[in-house]
Amino acid sequence: MKSYAARESLRAIVVFGLVGLVNTGVDVAVFTLLTWCHLPWLVAQVVAYGCGVMNSFLMNRKWTFKQQKTSSKELIRFIILNLLTLGITSVCMLLVHEQIGAPLWISKGVSTLVGLVFNFAGSRWWVFQAKPSREEAASL
Repeated sequence: MKSYAARESLRAIVVFGLVGLVNTGVDVAVFTLLTWCHLPWLVAQVVAYGCGVMNSFLMNRKWTFKQQKTSSKELIRFIILNLLTLGITSVCMLLVHEQIGAPLWISKGVSTLVGLVFNFAGSRWWVFQAKPSREEAASL
């Protein structure tokens, strides 16, 4: 059983990473476009992050954490987690770009990595809580 759980955790991390690459691509592309259009970076961050989040919920629910139905509890938790992640990444960008003076693209990269770790942990253990199969439940 532990081997199955370890494989499943590794699979979830890999798939989460792949989904995250797609979401990050959307986020960075929208952020780049909006800042290129001279939108303030914080506004661009909020809009770009929101674009990545829309795709993230559906892809992670279905492929990463293999949830077939969406509960209102799951959706509310997802929204809360992503608002928290948005806050954390925005503060991180503020610190790295405004306080430390790093270029905007480095600030975006650092904040994205911080957000990735926080978001995976919250998604795995709070939003998309794995429900044990009948076989797993029987062995517990």
